[in-house]
Formats: sequence, structure tokens, C-alpha cells
Amino acid sequence: MEFYLLMTSQDGGLPASLLVSLVPLDETPADLERYAAWLDMREPDGPARRQVSVVDLPAGQAVRVHGATTLNVHALMPGAAGYLTLSFSAPLTGMSGPMERLCDAIAGSLRWVV
Repeated sequence: MEFYLLMTSQDGGLPASLLVSLVPLDETPADLERYAAWLDMREPDGPARRQVSVVDLPAGQAVRVHGATTLNVHALMPGAAGYLTLSFSAPLTGMSGPMERLCDAIAGSLRWVV
């Protein structure tokens, strides 16, 4: 599923997109710490390197990957079915300030209904 977000402020509109996808556990670790390390290992060195961390969400712990214009949140689905990935992108305004807070709030609203 893909969504387009627009946050308005006194300075105008801040556009972003959200792509929701499923990453199966084929070769990806089911352990969040190992998954975070696996993702971090794939990040290139240099100024474009994204920050990989494990965060607590109401839906459980998740891996957060934050870059200049992107924010990805990987939440392990119940029953270890795979990772639900929320991929936010804000190429025009960047992923900081109000847009980062909006995307974090959307990721924080994730709940599992089992």
C-alpha cells in the first residue's frame, strides 16, 4: 500500500510518501537486534550513512532506519510471519523536524489485532 502525506505548517506544506510492505523472514533474522545489525552492516560508510536503532513501539520493538530523506520502521509481525515495513520518504523537505515527528507518530500508532 502506498500513501501520500502532506503536513502543513506556517511555512507551507511538507510532502512525503509512505509505502507499507512485507519483508518475509527468508534470509532475514527474526531476532530484532540481529536484524538491526544485519541492516547496519549493509549501510555504506560516509555522510549518507543511515542510523539504525531498535525502538519501542506500542506494537512491540521495531528496527528504525533514519536517513536524510527516508525513515524506515521494521516491525516483527506476530507469529514471526515477517517484518511489516513502513517506508517514509520526504525527498523535497528531508526527514527531520515536523516531518520526522509525523512519521514517528504514524509508526507509533501501529497496533496488532490478533
